[in-house]
Amino acid sequence: MKKSNKKVLSLLMMLPLFAFIAIAISSCDIDDSINQSPNAINESNVKTATGIRGLLISMQVAAGDFYSGDRSRIASMWSRQMCAPPGLGRPQPVSWNSYQMQTDGFVDDMWKLGYRGVRIANDIINYSPEVTFGANNQALQNTFIGIAKVYKALFLGELAAFYGSIPVDIQGLQAPTFVSQAQAYDKVQQLLTEAITHFASTDAVPQDLNFGGDGAKWTKVAHSLKARYYLHAMNYQKAAEEAALGIDAPNIVLLGIYNEAAGEYSVWGHWALTEVGEPIRATHTFVRALQAEAGDKRLSEYFYPNSDGNFVGYAYFNEPGIEPTDDEKDITKLVSLKKYGKYADDFPLISYQETVLILAEALARTGREGEAATQLNIIRNAAGLTDFSGSGDALIDEILKQKFLQLFLEGQAYTDMRRTGKKPSPNLPMRFIYPITEKNANPNVPADSEGLVMWQK
Repeated sequence: MKKSNKKVLSLLMMLPLFAFIAIAISSCDIDDSINQSPNAINESNVKTATGIRGLLISMQVAAGDFYSGDRSRIASMWSRQMCAPPGLGRPQPVSWNSYQMQTDGFVDDMWKLGYRGVRIANDIINYSPEVTFGANNQALQNTFIGIAKVYKALFLGELAAFYGSIPVDIQGLQAPTFVSQAQAYDKVQQLLTEAITHFASTDAVPQDLNFGGDGAKWTKVAHSLKARYYLHAMNYQKAAEEAALGIDAPNIVLLGIYNEAAGEYSVWGHWALTEVGEPIRATHTFVRALQAEAGDKRLSEYFYPNSDGNFVGYAYFNEPGIEPTDDEKDITKLVSLKKYGKYADDFPLISYQETVLILAEALARTGREGEAATQLNIIRNAAGLTDFSGSGDALIDEILKQKFLQLFLEGQAYTDMRRTGKKPSPNLPMRFIYPITEKNANPNVPADSEGLVMWQK
């Protein structure tokens, strides 16, 4: 899915011209008069029931690419799930192994896509009260506004996690100011609380590609996201409370949805199948971690074995106490991506498994170790592993390990490593630097500093 090269402030000044870039992924018909040309949006038509439905599609597209794109790719490399072996097609990913950042690189792409999503969410939130949807009008307004607030919270929550201080309130053409990471998380919690009130009365919305407007499922998603961002902020009591109200079944998962139509590929599917030589591969330490306990089914779920039938990761990083084998230093002997490796592979934005692991850690950190172990063993047993019965630091370490293994490519391991002080390298950046487009357009951008993110052991 194409990403725009517009500046964030330029996006704020524009009508929602990105609103309909991926309508083809839905079977729903959208009036062609809404988007007659890329530079001539008919705003009056956007402020219609058809227009809001189109905005909802577009917001889901933006959220999928935002969460599974540069954010996922770089976080997976910095947390050492993946790496870029030299000699595989493109030199750019190799530079990411050593934490190189440029203001016009991935930090710029993620920022622009995130704030594009915020803008679309704002349009839905602001326009929906002016729109008459027909029968069950109030319930439909609630559905659109509630979903938009959840997505806006997701965009802002991940932007805060990766950049620290960010803008959260954008008014007209005025250059937005930046708030602290803690204040950004407070805004995220406010949005999710408001969304939950909207979900008390909803109606079916076919353009909601995940749940069709099911308010009960969206309520659980909102609670799970509240738990995630309370965990980020190290408020473990609130994280436990929200996770207990969150997603409670494996079949409830908020997805970024893709298909095999050209231009609608998944981000990882594109990198695995289109880029020359599949330039990002699993690390030897991640593969070895999946091999550490007999019976772990995730190894064969995540990767295809090499031509010899073996599962081998690349030894790019020098890990203390681990002597690489010859195969681990040979780029012809590596596993290739299976999970998320196809064009139409959907990508989880929040899931039952993440909720269980958040609850496990939050319970362990608030003195409820028996309950924490029960939650941990849900994940272990599903992976084919036996129960874990440790306590204290060993229990927390095992929860974090299983989260690292279970939420493969989902980017949360990077946040966990910073939050707990368990960095794989002393040089691991604590945040993304601010992008060139925002620096050029907004005089309020703070100086880059690791102090803009909260973290402690």
